[in-house]
Amino acid sequence: MKNTGIMLIAGLLIGAMLTVPSAHAQMGISNDGLEFPDGSVQTTAAASQALYAIGDTGPAGGLVFHVTDDGLHGLEAAPVDQSSAAWGCNGTNIVGANAVALGKGARNTDDILHGCEDISIAAAVADGYVSPSGYYDWYLPSKDELNKMYTELHLNGLGGFTFANYWSSSEVTVSIAWVQFFLSGFQLGNFKNSPERVRAVRAF
Repeated sequence: MKNTGIMLIAGLLIGAMLTVPSAHAQMGISNDGLEFPDGSVQTTAAASQALYAIGDTGPAGGLVFHVTDDGLHGLEAAPVDQSSAAWGCNGTNIVGANAVALGKGARNTDDILHGCEDISIAAAVADGYVSPSGYYDWYLPSKDELNKMYTELHLNGLGGFTFANYWSSSEVTVSIAWVQFFLSGFQLGNFKNSPERVRAVRAF
């Protein structure tokens, strides 16, 4: 009887642990599913069967702005801005952080965090965000991901964005990175030491 009680408690603890949101940082979206830093891929078959559309509340409580696999996977933006911050490390070339395409923001963010030790920069702010539901695998969007947020969310009155510049994780030169002006939609290079708005995103 004593052993049975111990096994029951152990089973409950294991079950509770399985409900905790994954801390497995998502690095992008492949044709087969979500690609993680260690090279593993979460396939469509292994994913949740919930279907999402643009503008829906995502699995982490953000706003969905891009979907793949008929809505099984995609990208969601945090429901609010995190703060204003500099892109950081002005004058330093961050190797690998110049990708602009969809699905590249997480890798850019990882490269920035490894190449710049300042903990107050935009990439660190996005990386440190924890959603109210407990998810903490967020990152600074790439140039194209940021533009998707503008066209799919902001232009449809979603997301509560301000009419300001938002940082992408895409570097241009040692002193310039891409921003998007959420009043006009223009994307342009801006000095890395300029404090601009930060809105984190994540893949699901």
